[in-house]
Amino acid sequence: MMLLRNVLVVSAILLATSTLALAADSASGTVNFKTATSAVKHGWLVRGPDEMDPSKTILRIYVSSVDIGAKIKACKTLSCADSALTDGAMVDFSDARHLGYAVRLNGERVQYSGGTDGDAFTLTTSKPDHLAGKLHIDDAAVGGAKVDAVFDLSLVNTFTSVR
Repeated sequence: MMLLRNVLVVSAILLATSTLALAADSASGTVNFKTATSAVKHGWLVRGPDEMDPSKTILRIYVSSVDIGAKIKACKTLSCADSALTDGAMVDFSDARHLGYAVRLNGERVQYSGGTDGDAFTLTTSKPDHLAGKLHIDDAAVGGAKVDAVFDLSLVNTFTSVR
């Protein structure tokens, strides 16, 4: 009886710990461009070289309606991770004045890319391997995309090359 109780206690602790670990990586919101809309359900954070200046490093956030996490984790290059996104947005985060972003919706049939800056982020956590907060980009007035997301993401992959 004592052994059974110990097993149950350990199982409950493991279940609670694994649930907390899973809860740390989350994203929700919407991505819109023209008449296409995607409901964000998943998010990932990666680190890689800045495509404009490979001597610098950026963090890139992916938000998507579909789970592409296994594909992103399996990639060896940043461009491989980018190609996994078919319904959502990817946004760079760094101290650069210009931060690139891209929107791909409806299986990549609808696409838009643009630029934003650090003001698009309202962060509650900003660590080298963990970003949490809100993202708001609204370029709709100039014919661009709109991205609104809440996220809490831990680093899932680090890339040393773009291609």
